[in-house]
Amino acid sequence: MEQTTSHSPSTVFSKEDEQRYQQLATRYIDGKTDAAQETEFQQLRQKKMAARAEREQCIAQLINVITEQEISFAELTQAGLKVPAITDLFSDSEILKAAKPLGFTPSVKAVEASQPKMSGKKREVKGYIRSINNPDETRVWRAGAPSFLKEEGCLAAYDQGQSIDQWLVDPKDEQSKIKFLQKLAKKQNQEPNKEQLGDISLEAYEKAKEALLPVHST
Repeated sequence: MEQTTSHSPSTVFSKEDEQRYQQLATRYIDGKTDAAQETEFQQLRQKKMAARAEREQCIAQLINVITEQEISFAELTQAGLKVPAITDLFSDSEILKAAKPLGFTPSVKAVEASQPKMSGKKREVKGYIRSINNPDETRVWRAGAPSFLKEEGCLAAYDQGQSIDQWLVDPKDEQSKIKFLQKLAKKQNQEPNKEQLGDISLEAYEKAKEALLPVHST
C-alpha cells in the first residue's frame, strides 16, 4: 500500500480545554458569567469549532486520497484500519454505496440481518417541527431550515433567548428537542440558554452534541 501523508489538526482542543468549556458553558447558560469568563467561553467555543472543522477537513482529505489512489479495503485493513459494525448503523443501500469505491462487497446475509422486519406498507417519516400557523404542516430539518421557521419568527425568538417549544410537534420529546436546538445553535451560531433547554440538562445536551462530532484517531 502506498504511503500517504498524514494530516494532523493544527488547532488542538485538549481535555483540559473541554473541561473548562463545560464549566463556563454551565455558567453561561445560567447567566452567571462575568465579562472575562464570557470572553474566555467564546474563545474556547471558537477554538472548539476550529478544531472540529480542521478534523472534518482532514477526514475529507483522507477520503480523497483513498479514492484517487484506488486504495482497496484489504489494503486499508492491512494498514491497521479497524472497521465498525456498519451493518448495525446503516441501511443495505448505504453500505453497498460506501463499500463499492473500496472494492469491498458486504455479505448480503449480514446486511439483511441488520435490517428490521418491515411490513409491506411504505414507511412514513413524520416531522418533529411544526408550523404554528398551520399545525398540520410538519417538517424534518435536514439540509436547510424549513421556511416557516423564519417567517413565523422562530429564528428571531431563538436569537432573543426565548423558548422555541411552540414549533415542536411534541415539546416533551427530549430527543427531538435536542435535535432542534442543535440545528438552531449551528445556524444562528448561538448556544441555547437555560430557558430554551427547559427540562433538558446541559449534560444531556452536550452529550448529544458531542455524539455528532467525527472521531479522530492519532
